[in-house]
Amino acid sequence: MLFVQPFFLFVLLPVAVFVFYLTRHYVGRTAALAVIVAASAIFYAPYGALPATLLATSLCLNLIIGIALSHDGVTSPSLRKILLATGLSLNFAALATFKYLDQVAALVAPSVEPILGIAIPAGISFYTFHQSVFLLDAYKRQTDVVVFLKGANNVLGGLAAFIRYAAFVAFFPQLVIGPITYMSEFAPQALRQSFGRPRITDLQVGTTLIIVGLFKKICIADTLAIIINPIFGELTVGAPITSAQALLAILGYFFQLYFDFSGYSDIALGIARLFGIRLPINFDSPLRATGIVDFYRRWHMTLTRVIVLFIFTPLSLWGMRVAIGRGYKGWRRRALGGWLPFLINFQIIALWHSAQYTFVLFGLIHGLWYVVENEVRNSKSFKAYRSRTSDRWRMLAGIAVTVVPLTLTFALFRSTSLDAFWNLVLSLVGLGTQPSEPFYINRREWLKIGVAGAIVYLLPNVYEMLKLYRPGIKTFDNPSITPYFLRAVWRPNLIWAVFVSLLAVAVFVNINIPAPFLYAGF
Repeated sequence: MLFVQPFFLFVLLPVAVFVFYLTRHYVGRTAALAVIVAASAIFYAPYGALPATLLATSLCLNLIIGIALSHDGVTSPSLRKILLATGLSLNFAALATFKYLDQVAALVAPSVEPILGIAIPAGISFYTFHQSVFLLDAYKRQTDVVVFLKGANNVLGGLAAFIRYAAFVAFFPQLVIGPITYMSEFAPQALRQSFGRPRITDLQVGTTLIIVGLFKKICIADTLAIIINPIFGELTVGAPITSAQALLAILGYFFQLYFDFSGYSDIALGIARLFGIRLPINFDSPLRATGIVDFYRRWHMTLTRVIVLFIFTPLSLWGMRVAIGRGYKGWRRRALGGWLPFLINFQIIALWHSAQYTFVLFGLIHGLWYVVENEVRNSKSFKAYRSRTSDRWRMLAGIAVTVVPLTLTFALFRSTSLDAFWNLVLSLVGLGTQPSEPFYINRREWLKIGVAGAIVYLLPNVYEMLKLYRPGIKTFDNPSITPYFLRAVWRPNLIWAVFVSLLAVAVFVNINIPAPFLYAGF
């Protein structure tokens, strides 16, 4: 089911919220969490029986292993390591099998029939990482995990623990595309005494987030898709395009992907807030990044921190141990402790999206970019540059330097093949084959891209506007780079009610046939 479907917006969501609060008032907290689990099952059911069975099996196995790891009676270090390794292996084996087996087979032998022949189960990447972090926390016997699973030593206690755990992992706002939530973020909210008691602020903030997210998706991202999809379609079949079309496609997708994914994240946080739950913020104006390092502190932040936890940190520690053990210094120590882990880290991020050559190149470019930028920022020349320039100048210069390679790598991300991307670049610089019929510039299309760019680079994001009401949990603490005179702050008053209502009207007028979110395929 999609957040933009009328049935979800006008039937499932309001009914689930109403029943949730009614159940909490008359029955209790665990029953209210059971309502969330039931709503999540209804939300996920349209994806099919196999994905639903896979999710249910994964929940049960991870919960059982998590209970064993967090239990005081399991004291053997070797047994606990075996349990952790078993849980993580099962999680990532399932992810690799269902997500990559057919993709890798297609790369190796394109003419051979798919082995599984099924679509990637919805949300498998996100709930795999979600539960893998949970297992690490259970292995460490983190207090939040121990308290959350307390009482799971009998049938009724085990059922209650399963309900709490399923609500934590399969909570439908975050299930399909994230954000990836830690137990330390969810448990304190779900276990507090006031949980499930309606607060007008939660409903106001949640509704505002949902409407802003819907506006981003339906009125901006989907509108841009209509402009750029035909151009990328021409590239896919090898048809020539003009320089103007190439630029239109590159800029259009740059903003489309942002508004599509950012819109989803806003809606996810808004839905969760209707239930009184704050999820971690996943986007913080990433297209205003002053470099690739800053970009990954702002784009898909919950995935960034998980990849760092599982990939970069262990590799970096291993590399430093090897370098120190062999007496390496200077560039060789930095290569083992930083450069190599960064390159592997970004290749994993790229392949997480898909096992295709375009993503491999995307990961290589971003990895090299990250390494070079780190070296530059740590150099004496850059430190001297910082000492003689203002923060604002460095911010503007950083954005200017970052935006061009970022738009091009986004276009690589969108391209169906390396040949299609190369033809796009050649067309952009005027070296590609020109189409036989002239391309007439549609000023309205350029205006739409211009408006999208103005929103991105000038207006505050929704979390800045709602900062007084804590719209979500901060994943990274990023400074605001919105111009001071445009830093509007949301208040529950008539002016903001009118503004949000106008956005809602625009959404309802354009909702027609909703398109899937771009990241739903990952």
